[in-house]
Amino acid sequence: MACSSPLQMDKVVVSTQELAAVPNTPEGPGRLEPKLPPVISWWVKLALSPLTLVLPLLCLVTIVLRASTRNQPSRIKHAWTAFLSTLLIISGFMTSAAAVLSVAFVPLPAVVSKGISDLDERTIFPSLPSTDVMSGTAVATNLKPLVAVITPARRLWFSHQETMSGELGAGILLRANSEGYLFATARHVVDGLNWSGRANSRALVAMASGAWAGADVVAHHKHLDLALLWVPRESGHSDFVQPIASATDGEDVFVIGHPEGLKFTISNGMVSRVDQGSLFQISAPISPGNSGGPVFDNKGNLLGIVVFKMDRNVDPNAENLNFAVRADTLLSDSDWEFTGNGRQRLAEFASINSRGNISGGKSQPTAR
Repeated sequence: MACSSPLQMDKVVVSTQELAAVPNTPEGPGRLEPKLPPVISWWVKLALSPLTLVLPLLCLVTIVLRASTRNQPSRIKHAWTAFLSTLLIISGFMTSAAAVLSVAFVPLPAVVSKGISDLDERTIFPSLPSTDVMSGTAVATNLKPLVAVITPARRLWFSHQETMSGELGAGILLRANSEGYLFATARHVVDGLNWSGRANSRALVAMASGAWAGADVVAHHKHLDLALLWVPRESGHSDFVQPIASATDGEDVFVIGHPEGLKFTISNGMVSRVDQGSLFQISAPISPGNSGGPVFDNKGNLLGIVVFKMDRNVDPNAENLNFAVRADTLLSDSDWEFTGNGRQRLAEFASINSRGNISGGKSQPTAR
């Protein structure tokens, strides 16, 4: 006897019309959540918002509120944490923006003056070359005031004011007249060690008082480590021309500079060797900071500009091997690149020195 399976069911057929007639039902039962009041009322938020203007006070209030809600339910703690965090972020941005704007628009005290008061106020310069051999004391008294501190000028991006860089070298006053001052220094003092890049057009100059004055770099030597600087004069009219002479083997020399930042340090030695082309070798000790400084003979003539020493880190056998560029290379304008009034200023200086009848390695007194 055939019997049907108890699991066997008849096939149910539902037409399209019947399916369309079925009303839509929600996918699931709606969640019944209690509508809780906000943890922080709007008037509390409004009252605390001005604290974004005073970040330190907001930080203090945040600490107090966080401590007071420490034992509250998580919902209350999270709400306060989110609100206070928002206030702190807004206050941080506002404080940072205020700091930037205050630096950008509030003028900073100027660190660079227009003139060199040390030289403007001088009524007389030393008469050089001296008719007598100068002692170390006389060199310090008469020649140190002619030496300058030189540093490349850096322009502040937010105020366009000039300020000094972290590097410094030395320079020597070549010429003073009623219009300004002409200085010589080593080119790497104002341009750095890489000459292939863009030449620096500005530098700062300071004398013994330490007040900085802006200077135009009016000439760069094409091949030698030399540069010329010009500072316009603000007052005074006393005149000066630095006499130039050629170095001779074995003569006594004095070097003035700022070794390792020790400003206006004087050292002495002798000319060790002169057959070095445009350079000559000296035994007077030098260090970083002497670059661009003068090498004087014992009459006050300028023999050279300090440019480098042999580094014992490179050659451990090097012992006090120091070099200067011959000062008479300053007088030829054929290898200079001039800007501004550089050519005119150098020509004036060279002309006066040539009238001093430079011969026999020493210049004669020039009119000043």
